[in-house]
Amino acid sequence: KAIKQTVDLKIEDFVAWKIAKDTNDPFKVLIATILSQNTTDKAAILAFYDLEKGIGVDPWKLKNTNLDKISKLIRVAGLHFTKAKAIRKLSQIVIEKFGGDIKRVLTKDLETARKELTALPRVGKKTADVLLLMLANKPVLPVDTHISRVALRLGISDRKDYDSVQSSLMEILENENLLEAHLYLIAFGRKICKARKPLCSKCPLNSICKYYKSRESYTKHETK
Repeated sequence: KAIKQTVDLKIEDFVAWKIAKDTNDPFKVLIATILSQNTTDKAAILAFYDLEKGIGVDPWKLKNTNLDKISKLIRVAGLHFTKAKAIRKLSQIVIEKFGGDIKRVLTKDLETARKELTALPRVGKKTADVLLLMLANKPVLPVDTHISRVALRLGISDRKDYDSVQSSLMEILENENLLEAHLYLIAFGRKICKARKPLCSKCPLNSICKYYKSRESYTKHETK
């Protein structure tokens, strides 16, 4: 609740959330996730819709399109040739493994679905969990670098690995809306609990934060 009162959510700041809401298509969300690597979510959204308009974000169409055309359409997202190769490879594997449709994977139990999704190229635990939460409403909390940092600083988790951070957070969020928690924790990590120069004096949780208590004597150096 305190975090909700501190930061606002804008759908254009979350590429996976926007594409999931706009399309309800797990393949499209996977492509958007690839586009978002090493760039902003806003740039990834622009690249996604340029690709959708120019070719169509469909595994069959992408598999049969040359890399130059794909890379030109996604240029705004950066690393466009590398991402174009990844997109075409993913398209080919989705066709070979799932007949071009991965929606049925999301209907399986959580662990089975997660295992099948993470077997795809460029799909790690976080990306798989994003699909399972946003498109299948599975009881899972995707953990990115912002969420991990918040959890570690607050002392919610004392280990940095994905599974430990996720497990610790889910213990205290079991009765919460996990999609909402995921989005607000990311926004909070981006805007308040930043990697560099966190705005500890503006944080509503600083009274219970282990990181803040350890650096109280240095807060006068914080950028206002």
